[in-house]
Amino acid sequence: MLPFRRLPSTTVGQCFTLVRSFTGGITQWAKKAEQLESEEPAAEELPLTFVDDDAESTEAREARIAALRNKSRLLPQHRNMLHGVLPYEQSQSWIHDTVKYKRMMLGRYGIDGSKVDPRVCFPTKKEAYERAEYERVAFPFSLKQMMDANESERKARKAQIEAREAEVARKLEKLDQWTADLNARIAKKEAEARAAKERKDRLVEEVRRHFGFKVDPRDERFQEMLALKEREDRKKVKEAKRKEKEEKMMEKLQKKTAQLEADIEVPSGEKTKQ
Repeated sequence: MLPFRRLPSTTVGQCFTLVRSFTGGITQWAKKAEQLESEEPAAEELPLTFVDDDAESTEAREARIAALRNKSRLLPQHRNMLHGVLPYEQSQSWIHDTVKYKRMMLGRYGIDGSKVDPRVCFPTKKEAYERAEYERVAFPFSLKQMMDANESERKARKAQIEAREAEVARKLEKLDQWTADLNARIAKKEAEARAAKERKDRLVEEVRRHFGFKVDPRDERFQEMLALKEREDRKKVKEAKRKEKEEKMMEKLQKKTAQLEADIEVPSGEKTKQ
């Protein structure tokens, strides 16, 4: 005898639920099959794909065929634009009634394709007047006046360029002289700097010789003696410059005197000859 095994209560409940749902499904399927067998198809009903060609007009047939051919899934207006046809047969927005839109459609699809009166392309009296007034204010000068002004401006610009080029050429001629003067000034400053350094070194050496021993340049005695030597040296330099200036003045006076004597001797010699 086989041993008896007890199943859990949850497992038994799930099995009964599964059997009940399966049985209910079979019952509903059987009822639906009986209902379909009992119903007979109506004699007048036709398949959806069937169309009576005799009862359908030619225009409707062409429209139906065109609809079947359209596989692009585009909107009608977009499909019309793709095939170069007016997008809308009737106005769909206030924009479609504006003059700008009508002009654009006329230019794109022509007179027959756009169904627009070509007279909208011409300005009205008000628009023509406003345009003429704008041109009168924006462009007050005639073509001849603008050409003359342009010619005058061109000549003035050319004269300015020529003057600038002449000035540059004139300065280039003096470039060598300016370079020589600059080098002379630089050499003079370098010579003055060297002379000042040599003078300072000479004064420092004189101060050291004065004391007879090595002295720190930061010492007060050294600084006082150095200042005294500098004052004496400046006096000597000043005196030398004064003498040099006097010598130059005497030389100029001698030259002028000799020139005056020469001028006086010439007329007297001419009188003697006469």
